[in-house]
Amino acid sequence: MISWILTVLYLAKDTLHRWLTRISSPLSRVLVVFFLTLCALFFLGNYVIITKTVHEQLVKQGGNLVIANLVHNREHPCSLPSRREMREKLGVDSWCINSQGSATLPNRRNCGIYSYDFSRSSQFAPLLSPNGGPVLLTGTQEPKVPPGPCTLTFNIGGEPVQRDIMVRCLPDEHPLLRLLAGGGVIVPPDSMPDAASYGGMSSMIVIIPDLQSAADIARVEHFLDRYMKLEGGNGNIISAASIIERLDRIMSNQTQCRLGFCAGITVIVGILLTALAGMEYRQNEYVYTLMKSFGIHPLMLVGAYLIENTLLVLSAFAAALLVFLRVQHIIISQFFKIESDGLSLAEIRPEIELISCSLLACIIVSSIPIFIAANRQIGRVLK
Repeated sequence: MISWILTVLYLAKDTLHRWLTRISSPLSRVLVVFFLTLCALFFLGNYVIITKTVHEQLVKQGGNLVIANLVHNREHPCSLPSRREMREKLGVDSWCINSQGSATLPNRRNCGIYSYDFSRSSQFAPLLSPNGGPVLLTGTQEPKVPPGPCTLTFNIGGEPVQRDIMVRCLPDEHPLLRLLAGGGVIVPPDSMPDAASYGGMSSMIVIIPDLQSAADIARVEHFLDRYMKLEGGNGNIISAASIIERLDRIMSNQTQCRLGFCAGITVIVGILLTALAGMEYRQNEYVYTLMKSFGIHPLMLVGAYLIENTLLVLSAFAAALLVFLRVQHIIISQFFKIESDGLSLAEIRPEIELISCSLLACIIVSSIPIFIAANRQIGRVLK
């Protein structure tokens, strides 16, 4: 046990001595790994930020929404699936409205009148007026009518009727406004006349909360298409599936570029570590062979170089990661011309793991020549 401790202390002292007498050796390893890792972090981080920005813009523009329009009549009544059914089968949220007629606004513009199924009463109830009556929903940026009480002219099947309603503004990104074409009147189903109990069209908008790829939209489209065929109605489905599919192919190509970039780092760092480790071992091979003749296991010599390279590489990697987190906003905004708040450790974690695995492979590969040299016969070295 004492001899083992003394051997470890000697190898540690020998490593420190080599670092001090030939400082270019550890310094070259640290600097090469530092700058290559820093370049890799900015290169891969740029891809992550582009992906994040495109995804945010896509969702903001409604890329995670699927709109289904179902045309039906009194002879062939049909409906779209309920909110609960969509949640249970697909894990998504949805809004559904039935077209009933039109209303004339005070500025003589027209907007649609819509109702909803009784099964969705709990979903629409918070949007109605305080007394549970009709409400005109509009956006906040360009409202059709100022918020508050208002009188509209309803045109539903018969003579025009004057109705007092409440005007309510919704956020412009609210999915229901997509169905209402920017604004429309929502009327409770129990207040609709019998003649309008069956509208000409039902429209549903499906919200995919965690959109990852075009496959998520394709799954919803397939379900809605099969549902409408079973119901016997005619309709169409509108989505951004084709755009997202093209983006998926672009992101797949980016993945190949990232792997190729990390493979290049592995080759460069691996060659450097292997060359320096082999050179330093040959310079001390006589002493190490004497240590083997005294009973020191060759794996201890290999382990010393493994620990040395691991310590230097991890130090350089940690320094590069720290610098990246501190200056990423400046580099990304000035060099890559991308407006972003930067990346957190969680967002860039896959890239960190990819670079770490590449550097770990370099360390392991660089120890192979040392392992071969350490297992040479003592007589062939001391001859």
